[in-house]
Amino acid sequence: MKHIIRSATGALVAGMIAAGCSSTPSASDQAAADTAIGNASQAIDRASGDPHVAKYASSELQRASDSLGQAKTAWNDKHDLQSTTHLAYLAQQRAATAQELANQRASEEAVAVLAARRDRAVAMVNERRARPAEEVPGTSMGQSVPGFGFGKSKLPAQAKSELSEVAGVLKNNPGQVVVIEGHTDNVGSPDYNHSLAMKRAEAVRAALVRDGVESSRITIQSQGEQNPIASNDTREGRRENRRVQVMVGNTNETAMGSSQAGAATASGSGDQGGQSGQSSQSGQSAQDGDRQQ
Repeated sequence: MKHIIRSATGALVAGMIAAGCSSTPSASDQAAADTAIGNASQAIDRASGDPHVAKYASSELQRASDSLGQAKTAWNDKHDLQSTTHLAYLAQQRAATAQELANQRASEEAVAVLAARRDRAVAMVNERRARPAEEVPGTSMGQSVPGFGFGKSKLPAQAKSELSEVAGVLKNNPGQVVVIEGHTDNVGSPDYNHSLAMKRAEAVRAALVRDGVESSRITIQSQGEQNPIASNDTREGRRENRRVQVMVGNTNETAMGSSQAGAATASGSGDQGGQSGQSSQSGQSAQDGDRQQ
């Protein structure tokens, strides 16, 4: 009887020792669990510090935090390395997903805001055409500066100081935007002139950006040979029509026409050179067109 009791006691002690040994993880398992949980915690901390996540992906971030909590429980209560690492991996991936979703949604909202601003700016331009000129410091409607030569899209040197003044107005008035319209004379095909006018507008935009104006505040468009300000039947008229119109206005106003606006015009001067590629599109040589200017 005593032998049986001793055997049972010995078995119980052995079981307790074995159980105690199984509840203590190996050093390698502990290191693996710590690494997995640590990586997940860092990913969640990064996502939590992103203001876009709180606004656009808070639910995904909460899922990441829940998975991390489950990973910690799996390790602390059961030392289940497989479950711990799996749950920690889910937490890390969900935190990364939260940031990706937040950035994507923030970008989409920014694009929508810029599109709305562009639409308001274009509406401003259309309304400005029907209203008298209103002055803004540094620029005025219809002001002419030495501008684009025949067939040229390079920004004339004489126009740079005028555009610097426009840039100064924009930098001092962050609520304002600018619409840039490129124009040409009527020499050449409409398609060619449309392309040339856009290149002229792009040159002016580049100058404003170099002077510190955010590109998101600038809308460019081509009028081609439409909306001339002078007759294309004369040399001087065609010279005036080779221009870029820069219109500045405050799109935050409910009524576009009530906002202050201004424009600088870079008008054509000089007759050097013909429009590149124009002869095949207009049916006349560049030299003939140059003489007509």
